[in-house]
Amino acid sequence: MRIVFAFLFALTLAACGLSDNSRMRTDPELDALFTQLAQAPDADAAAPVEQAIRGRWLSSGSPTVDVLLERAAAAESEGDSELAIRFLDEATDLAPDFAETWNRRANLAYRAEDYSGAVAAIQETLKREPRHFAALGGLGLIYEELGQQRAALEAFRAALAVHPFYEVALEGVRRLEPRVDGRDA
Repeated sequence: MRIVFAFLFALTLAACGLSDNSRMRTDPELDALFTQLAQAPDADAAAPVEQAIRGRWLSSGSPTVDVLLERAAAAESEGDSELAIRFLDEATDLAPDFAETWNRRANLAYRAEDYSGAVAAIQETLKREPRHFAALGGLGLIYEELGQQRAALEAFRAALAVHPFYEVALEGVRRLEPRVDGRDA
């Protein structure tokens, strides 16, 4: 089991670094936001940029897909994962290269404790948006929960390479770095 998850992690990081750029949407405004995020001097300055990035992630460019994503979120918040997945299926059929539908699938799979499904959906997210720090942070949480501390630490560090003040990743690095790097007293 551990070998399978280690293999999935390696594939996920490879997908992040070697993604097919033709599958990603070109968004100069999003690119500028990521530049601002990288240059933010502190967490307070990074917070509104992070929110703007998240807002851009939710915009598919298609009003129909955006409505389906909203309906999926509503179904998920009402506890109807099956309906949420159906809405995400429809959104994915209409916009297969839209990263956020895959990220939402990862969240649903994680909540259902379907970790291999969550990792697979994160891979798809990162193929479309390799800078998706939330997906990378989620990957870190999954691997940490599975006892894969080195893989978790690498995922958290990858998230911090994109968003130096991402709290989920900062906390993950603080928890894991002493144990993984052998500095635990």
